[in-house]
Amino acid sequence: MTRFLLVLLLLGASAARGADAVPLTFYLQVVCGTDAEAPPTAKARLVGPKLDQRLRDVFRWKNYWETQRETVTLKPGGAVRRRISAQREVEIAWPTDRKMTVSLYTSGRLTRKRDQSIDSAFYIAGGDFNSTESWFVILRRDNPDASLAPVPKLVDMP
Repeated sequence: MTRFLLVLLLLGASAARGADAVPLTFYLQVVCGTDAEAPPTAKARLVGPKLDQRLRDVFRWKNYWETQRETVTLKPGGAVRRRISAQREVEIAWPTDRKMTVSLYTSGRLTRKRDQSIDSAFYIAGGDFNSTESWFVILRRDNPDASLAPVPKLVDMP
């Protein structure tokens, strides 16, 4: 009987803690990398300088156009799934206190899944669309509009 009461107490405490936990805001961006000067869609806009620099440090494209952005609020233990194109969806889950999971689906099938710390929430996944452009899904905690200055590049010291 004591064990039963202890289990009920622990379940009640974790449920109460989850109900009081503060939800987190994430920014989901869909980005097209291309050498073209013209935007890929009428509503596309160039990404901010911070993300532009981060992408340029790794990828080869001249321009990075944001084609979609959504603000997503997630509670501990919750999950949110968003359609980002006709064939693609992204699911963001917060299954434990310090861990989040990002899953990408293509035509309803899981194609990528990654677990990472909720504290370092910055996720980039992408692929070739065709030989002239690539797409990227970016999930981040910092507001894309918050930074107007580019992040300085790291320089190797002699």
